[in-house]
Amino acid sequence: MTRPLLALFISTIVLTSCATTKKQFGQTIIENNADTTLSKQEVVKIRNLANEIFDAASFVGKEQIEIKYRIFKPKQQKTNKKYPLVIVYHGSGRPVGTDNKSQLGVLPKLFASPDIQDKYPAYVLAPQFLTRSSDYVMDTTRNLLYSTPRPCLNSVLQLIDSLKSNLNIDTERIYVIGFSMGGSTVINSLSARPDLFAAGVSISGIPQFDKIHRLAAIPIWLIHGIDDTENPINSDEQFYKEMSNNILFWKLKATTHDNVFTTRILGETIPKWLFKQRKK
Repeated sequence: MTRPLLALFISTIVLTSCATTKKQFGQTIIENNADTTLSKQEVVKIRNLANEIFDAASFVGKEQIEIKYRIFKPKQQKTNKKYPLVIVYHGSGRPVGTDNKSQLGVLPKLFASPDIQDKYPAYVLAPQFLTRSSDYVMDTTRNLLYSTPRPCLNSVLQLIDSLKSNLNIDTERIYVIGFSMGGSTVINSLSARPDLFAAGVSISGIPQFDKIHRLAAIPIWLIHGIDDTENPINSDEQFYKEMSNNILFWKLKATTHDNVFTTRILGETIPKWLFKQRKK
């Protein structure tokens, strides 16, 4: 190989490597978040998965707060193999309670669906909070909302530690994802226990700012509708800025708080990204 060709070959490798790295962080504005009729049918199929594919259980932590939860276990587990754990936090409103089924929305069912499990076998944990898991407070300095965790989150973190001891969980591949209040609780969890998680995805949440210094090594993906009036996007925009842009941030045009779940979100994109991450 001649020197000019060799130099071109090396340059191509370097540029390709840089391009791959850059996909791990940065801001992207999604122009069209609309679904086709066909893709809407796929979302309905996920939502209609039976609750019974998840086992029901409960846990009482040190704070004596009972956490009811559902857990999906990978099929045909190999005894000598460890599997990732995906924790899915629900939003406020109807999912809050004690029936141990209202928290089984589209996100936990996405990760438990046959299409995703065939490619990414994993445990899926869906805890149900008895009350709010995260409160919102106005930051008068930044002029935006920030979140603070409630004590029930500590009980869920203790539950995760307990499951690590009792299931074949790959402790380098524990992931957390949530929507709305659950998205806020994702950032609360990463802030409280950065040692526990390999990565997190917060959808339409309100972040926590006071422990940002703990998050530098954790891959984080923010997803937020630009037209969200329930949890305004400006909090995530400021969080992205204070994280020195070193996280992923999808800003969805023409998307409110209630129409964020399309197949762009509920396809393979998020699982594919999550399962690549390992605790550093």
